[in-house]
Amino acid sequence: EGMNYGSTTLTADRTWSLPAAPSVGDVVHVKAPLNLGGNDLTIQRSGSSHTIDGQTSVELESNGAAISLMYAAANNWVIF
Repeated sequence: EGMNYGSTTLTADRTWSLPAAPSVGDVVHVKAPLNLGGNDLTIQRSGSSHTIDGQTSVELESNGAAISLMYAAANNWVIF
């Protein structure tokens, strides 16, 4: 949990995973680098039963894009 920030230009698509054993109320903030270099940053679930607003992953496709996620209930991350 906490703040995660990419500080370099991506040279390929990247995937970052959410915590595998979060507690309800945990919050993760992710900010993409200011230059994605034409690549995508994917935020994916950890564990086969977790979802992110019903999905298994979300993609940040814009330079400097940001997302905040909270573990709201068992197996359920929500986007803010």
